[in-house]
Amino acid sequence: MRAAPKILLFMLIIPFSFFVVSHLIPLFYGVYLSFTNREGQFIGLGNYIRLIDDYRFWGSIRFTFLYAIASALLNTFLGLLIGVFISSLKRGQGILKATFLIPWIIPMAIWGLEFRIIFSRDFGLLNYFLLSLGLIKEPIAWLGEAIPAKLSIILVAVYRYVWYSALLFLVSCQNIPRDLYEAAEIDGATSFNMFLHITLPLLRRTMLFVGSMIFLGALQAFDLIYALTYGGPGYATHTAALYIFRRSLHYGEFEYGTAVSTVWALIIFCIVGTSFALLWKLAERR
Repeated sequence: MRAAPKILLFMLIIPFSFFVVSHLIPLFYGVYLSFTNREGQFIGLGNYIRLIDDYRFWGSIRFTFLYAIASALLNTFLGLLIGVFISSLKRGQGILKATFLIPWIIPMAIWGLEFRIIFSRDFGLLNYFLLSLGLIKEPIAWLGEAIPAKLSIILVAVYRYVWYSALLFLVSCQNIPRDLYEAAEIDGATSFNMFLHITLPLLRRTMLFVGSMIFLGALQAFDLIYALTYGGPGYATHTAALYIFRRSLHYGEFEYGTAVSTVWALIIFCIVGTSFALLWKLAERR
């Protein structure tokens, strides 16, 4: 019996040691590198001062938040509509649930490459259909101009994640007691009134969860954009993660890249902390 606590302590030391070696040491070493230059000389806040005037970094921050906010809002709104619509169907829900999981089977990089072909100016399917329908007179460089490229990335991201959102809303709709709808129907409520006064209020938590998860995930966006536009044209579609990658590995400015990643990590930490604080206050009010 006396040996049991020692064995338990030993079993806890092993994973903690692994955590220190794999996470804490690289973390502190990365922070240290952010105060040095390429020659390894200590330069204090030099990298951070340079970052203040780095308009490309702040441009990547702006696009990251644009991408995250647009993805969260569109996925929540469209996922809600799709989930509510499918929950009203009497047949085929099981097949549709399985269909929603198909996009998750495809790796994000492959997903981006597929849509890179679809959005191609010269031989893309999108331009082909638009030209065939007479909606455009000449091919559009969807990924070759800043605004169309940003719009294309957001639409591709929404198309991938909206099925995940719809599945969550569908499950939440199925958990709403049917008695509420039956009572409202007896009182003469229309389908829209039942959606507005029963479904929507009871799905607020799901809406908050879906929006938060999509938003936080979009802040870390890298692989889709890397495969689709590589951050182009120019730096127009650079997210913070992609900018850190290119600065650190593509341009060989690893020390400056660690300074950028440190600042970005602090920004995300503040956002996550604020979000949890607001959610905690909301839960206490309820």
